[in-house]
Amino acid sequence: MRLVGLMSDRIRETTRLEQQRDRLASLGKLSAGLAHELNNPASAAKRAASQLRDILKKIRDASLELGRRELTSVQKAEIENLEASFTQSDVVPPNTLTMSDLEDQIDSLLRRHGQNDLWQLAASLARKNIKPAVLESLFSNLDSDTARAALVRIAASVEVANLLHEIESSTSRISDLVRAIKEYTYMDQSPVQNVDIVKSLETTLTILNHKLKRGVTIQRDYQRVPFLVNSFGSELNQVWTNVIDNAIDAMGGQGELRIRTYREDACVVVEIADNGPGIPEKVLPHIFEPFFTTKAVGQGTGLGLDTTSRIVRKHRGQIQVNSKPGDTRFTIWLPLAEAAV
Repeated sequence: MRLVGLMSDRIRETTRLEQQRDRLASLGKLSAGLAHELNNPASAAKRAASQLRDILKKIRDASLELGRRELTSVQKAEIENLEASFTQSDVVPPNTLTMSDLEDQIDSLLRRHGQNDLWQLAASLARKNIKPAVLESLFSNLDSDTARAALVRIAASVEVANLLHEIESSTSRISDLVRAIKEYTYMDQSPVQNVDIVKSLETTLTILNHKLKRGVTIQRDYQRVPFLVNSFGSELNQVWTNVIDNAIDAMGGQGELRIRTYREDACVVVEIADNGPGIPEKVLPHIFEPFFTTKAVGQGTGLGLDTTSRIVRKHRGQIQVNSKPGDTRFTIWLPLAEAAV
């Protein structure tokens, strides 16, 4: 009896250490992916900010050049109006073919007016869907040197608007990722609370975007009514992470992920399905067993789905899986919070 007790203690301790190692490995993979996701917009924002210095110098030089010229109020107003209309942020960019044609037309117009060294402005003006006829008015109402200075300033202002939009988009992406991390870990929040299931799923998808964007399309079928579950939010996110991560691996990073939520009696039901090759019939009965894995050595500990099953049971729920080629479906039942029943 002492031997059995000793071995049981050792098994429990080994399982605890393996679970801890599995969580650390999962955390390491998530951290690496998030670092990459954060680095891309951060690098884009840094690059755009450094380019702003050169563009602002061009605007200053062109403005000084225009200031040395005696422009009428009508001419000044025309330059200002063109600049304001070209820098509008709600302009829909043209498609690639149209943009290429516009760039050639603008370049030809500049060369006709002797501005052979301003060809590099054609691309930024074409991105804003600016028509050559609009630019023609500058050369019709202004002398060649004044029109050149006005065009340089306008093109530089357009480029500033583009760079500011890029910085805004990049920093917004960083902010969204940081917010998703806080929601995923339930940082600064009560560990147990009523969790919106759809919001929890979407947060997990944001965290796993670095794996999803390589070739996985997502089909969502959410009921509009919010489903609240009284739970340990961070643990619930671990359930979605394990199931979705396995689905991505099963599809080889290419395929369709289908997520559905609906109500069944006093439970919310979450279905996570993929169109991968399916789980072999002889493997299916064992997938929730601890230390059982079909992955190569070093790629999995066999505790991911065991942990998932434990968390679901801890929340008084159920989990089951059905699989055939092209449709592997994990179905999870979780009791709704009393306020939502």
